[in-house]
Amino acid sequence: MTSIKMKTILLAGLATALSAGSAQAQFAGGSSDTDKVTVGVSDVNGGPHVAGRAGIAVPGTNGRKVDFQGLSLYALPDLNGVRHLNMASSNTQDHSRYGDFRFAQVGSADLWFGEWSQTGNASAGDHTVYYVGNTSGTTVPTSGTATYAVKGISDYANKGVLTGTLTANFGSGTSGTLSGSLSSSTGAGVNIGTARIIGATFSGNGAVATQSGATVASGGAVNGRFFGANAAALAGTVKFDAARQHDTAFGGTKN
Repeated sequence: MTSIKMKTILLAGLATALSAGSAQAQFAGGSSDTDKVTVGVSDVNGGPHVAGRAGIAVPGTNGRKVDFQGLSLYALPDLNGVRHLNMASSNTQDHSRYGDFRFAQVGSADLWFGEWSQTGNASAGDHTVYYVGNTSGTTVPTSGTATYAVKGISDYANKGVLTGTLTANFGSGTSGTLSGSLSSSTGAGVNIGTARIIGATFSGNGAVATQSGATVASGGAVNGRFFGANAAALAGTVKFDAARQHDTAFGGTKN
């Protein structure tokens, strides 16, 4: 069976799968615009979709969350590990209401991050970034340091993948800190500033986006968390209120 036929079959089953199923589990995540994208435990059963996994809801799914593992079957990862799912490209029926997804998995965990927009145009005003993952078994050190090899997605069609290193200091004063930056071969970059680690979460408001060394957005809000035993992985988002085309989702594993 060709990949086109397989995609056709999978897409044809998505609308039907949105009609039933529910489950509960331990999941956490975030979205830069919850009016466009919400994340959490999936509640769709049918076809390749299974309730009880890390999931995403967009305007076309009517609040139902579809699991990323099921969505990943619709598109192979590229050389950067990023999957592109343009639901408007299906010729089985009108799936354009689901929009354009680019997303990636962190390691082999049920942990995902990415971006969404209705048309795939990050400058159209609805560009939204997100992350979500299973928090089961998560523990976080209270001392020491660790580095994370991280990838980022932000207007992937034009910027490509961002890569970099984030450094966690789990015992800095009364709380820990997370800092570092990511950049792409196209000259795009994001520095998260210094985010504060509290328990399994981290947050800050000093992120900066650059292009070829010039600042294009500042004062970005950083939000994310650690996942896995001994904080084995992390994921999060950077949100720039006045320049959402530079909003970035990121994730990575401990070195």
